[in-house]
Amino acid sequence: MDDRQLLAWTTEHRLLFADTVDALGEEHAGDPTLCEGWDVRMLAGHMLQPIRVPSWRFLLTAARLRSMARACDVIAARLSDRPLAEVAAELREKAGVENTPWYIGAAGPYADTCIHLRDLAHPQGLDVTVPVERWVAVLDILVSPRGQASFLPRTGFLDGLRWTATDTDWVWGEGPVVEGTAETLAMVMSGRTAYLGDVRGEGAEPLGRRAIA
Repeated sequence: MDDRQLLAWTTEHRLLFADTVDALGEEHAGDPTLCEGWDVRMLAGHMLQPIRVPSWRFLLTAARLRSMARACDVIAARLSDRPLAEVAAELREKAGVENTPWYIGAAGPYADTCIHLRDLAHPQGLDVTVPVERWVAVLDILVSPRGQASFLPRTGFLDGLRWTATDTDWVWGEGPVVEGTAETLAMVMSGRTAYLGDVRGEGAEPLGRRAIA
């Protein structure tokens, strides 16, 4: 997928995320999301990370904390320590800032905007999402070597299964079939166990065991 297209879509998704946060309002700032340990406020702050924090600064923070996950937590907490409407306003104002992190490029922030939009909306029962062709682009990112290293719960998580999207012609891998919409596959691949009930096929049971191991 062309970087210019990914960057344009990323901008649109950030605006949609900000709109969704505003619709929820401060009274939902403490509600859980699909990101373990993160409420709506923290997730909104995390969406600002690639805009506000250069890759080199994030890597220095991760080195100091000896954990990339912990660095994300600390940065998200810092960027979200204010009224939720202010976080959403900044995200909207800076939605068009272009990011191409050193390791994964424009694909990283793009996939993040799709996945985190559903991390926000799914627990709220909202059907806010992106079109299927954009989820296909996410799937292509997730199965790439750098995408697997960046987004999967663990090394080898996708191995030995045939991933088949039921709403498009996207297929990847060999083995027992795991079927679901492109959105469902992307969310499961990236470790969202809330979506496990939406997959079908003979690979669904071994996938479930793998996901909660």
